[in-house]
Amino acid sequence: MRRILPGATILVVCALSLPALAAPPPEEQPEDELVLDEEDMEAAPEDPGDSGGKPGDTSFLDGPGEGEDVAEVGATAAGDLESPVQLTEAEQRKLDEKQITVIQPQAFLNVYYDTKAEKTKHRVELMPQVGLTINDPYVRHWTAGAEVNFWLNNRMAIGINGTAFFGARTPQYDRIRFQEGLLLTANKTLWQASVDYLYEPFYGKIALFNRLLLHWESYLQIGGGAIHTQNIPRFQAIHPTPYNHITGQLNIGVGVRYYIQNLNWFSVNLVVRTFGYFDAYEPANRGVNTSGTPGMEIDDPNLDDPKAAYKAAKKEPLGDRLAFNAMFFLGVSFYLPPTFEYRR
Repeated sequence: MRRILPGATILVVCALSLPALAAPPPEEQPEDELVLDEEDMEAAPEDPGDSGGKPGDTSFLDGPGEGEDVAEVGATAAGDLESPVQLTEAEQRKLDEKQITVIQPQAFLNVYYDTKAEKTKHRVELMPQVGLTINDPYVRHWTAGAEVNFWLNNRMAIGINGTAFFGARTPQYDRIRFQEGLLLTANKTLWQASVDYLYEPFYGKIALFNRLLLHWESYLQIGGGAIHTQNIPRFQAIHPTPYNHITGQLNIGVGVRYYIQNLNWFSVNLVVRTFGYFDAYEPANRGVNTSGTPGMEIDDPNLDDPKAAYKAAKKEPLGDRLAFNAMFFLGVSFYLPPTFEYRR
């Protein structure tokens, strides 16, 4: 029995398992494929429905239409978002203008094209001026003069100028005389005249209190002409008549012009100018004879004559000596024609 039952059991188990082994495996389900139909691709889009637009309407892609203000569109959008800021067109324009920086053109044109006359015009500058010496502690000069410039272009000009000098000894001159017992040899200037060349290499603007824009130009000036000097006698009681000396001179100046806004015919000028020339100073042996012994005279009485003293001054071992006279000038300019125009 033990041998029969195990064998029968094995046969039953094999019989039950044969149908399962003979069954075919389950088939795999195919994935869904996307199929595009040409008719669907060419079909018109559906109506917008709730949007209220028309079929094919693409106006939402366009900007504001004619007569529609951008500020209003922005304000509408802001209103949709419940924004408290509402700007009108005028307010928006003011805000935009604050962000714009305007660079003004050159304030002055000295040479311009006259469209009515159809020709180029060159302006003439008339400049009265006053001045003061700044380098001579013993003789102070006050001056009054005028300058006329003809502008070749907006940067260069040629002109003539003349100046009258009013000189006098300073307190320093007399202080040295009484404290040190010395008599200074000095000359004063009477007048000068010269022909000048002017060039303006620099131009700029200055904002005053963030309200007024002041235009300025800096220039260099060089010229030459004549200058007239006169000696100041050391012993004026004995030599009351001075001698005169006229010679050539060269001058160089540095100046700046300030143009007033909306005044096309006016400017204020500051100039520092130095005159260089060879001057004839009083001879050293011209004075009072203080020696009572014949042949021991220190001073030459023949030099009491102004003409003789002038000749002796030019024949001294040093002869004419180089002198410089630095002046500070303040002037105002008037321009003719009084107006100009920009060529468009």
